[in-house]
Amino acid sequence: MSALGGLRLTSLAALLGARRPGVPRPAHPATGPGTALTVAGALDRARAAGHPDDVVAALARRLPGLAPDVQDEVVDPLGRAAALARAAGPAVRPLALGGARARQVDGTTCGSSVLGLLAAAGDPVLALWLVTGTALGAAPGPSADAAGRWRGLQRVVKARTGRGGLGPFPWPAALGTPPWGAARTARYAGVRYTHRVVDGAGAPAVLDAALDAAARGVPVPLFTGGDLSGGLAAAVPRHVVLLTAADADRSPSGVARSEDGEAARRGARRCWVYEPSSGTVHRLDAALLGQGARDAAVRRALGGWPHVVWALLPDA
Repeated sequence: MSALGGLRLTSLAALLGARRPGVPRPAHPATGPGTALTVAGALDRARAAGHPDDVVAALARRLPGLAPDVQDEVVDPLGRAAALARAAGPAVRPLALGGARARQVDGTTCGSSVLGLLAAAGDPVLALWLVTGTALGAAPGPSADAAGRWRGLQRVVKARTGRGGLGPFPWPAALGTPPWGAARTARYAGVRYTHRVVDGAGAPAVLDAALDAAARGVPVPLFTGGDLSGGLAAAVPRHVVLLTAADADRSPSGVARSEDGEAARRGARRCWVYEPSSGTVHRLDAALLGQGARDAAVRRALGGWPHVVWALLPDA
């Protein structure tokens, strides 16, 4: 029984062929606080997201007139530039858009929250609407406040990810977001995604690819869950979080450990994870990302679950 206790159904999915061969490592564009997370970078992302020239021009006119804190939310909804620039700071911070806490609206929309924020981070036209209500180009629809716009985005994303989730049939709404539906829907500017099971000997390579993408400026959705030690219902993907950013690889020496989410040794590689049930971003020692079962701070960042079980990686 103890040998089976650590088994995840994603392990069986991998054996049955759900894991696609290899780990994609596309040459996705490098970004950072000095380039893409600026007004100029936001205009580049708007173009990459497919907006026509007149909408990009309208965005260019609109952004300079925003209050500095509002402009920061539109240009960088995930707060990546400030996080990467700080040597220290709170290990856990709230995330809000236009004054609305970026929480999932119910128990089934963690994936919708993650994919909605991913889209907004890659599309400042969408972010402008979420934060201020200003619609450039085709109006997304009326909404009185930021909280209503955030709820509406989650519903739209959930409908898209569930469509065709079971071949010709929709994915059951009560089961949240399937990884393959999330991969089909996920967008960051012009980047598309594929999905990989995080399991066994291949797990470190998938997590390394996720950290590499985040360090280059492309956030990565991660599915989390448990194993059979918690019962059958725990051994499937149960929650979705977003790896928002990471330091460049530093290869520090010493044994990794965590103190309430803070990288405890000098020079350790940091990463940041958005957790939608609490609407918070967690700073972690990147070396511990695959060790949630053993580290309380990582488990909190993974929504209370002990394992990363599936990842959406930028596709070549």
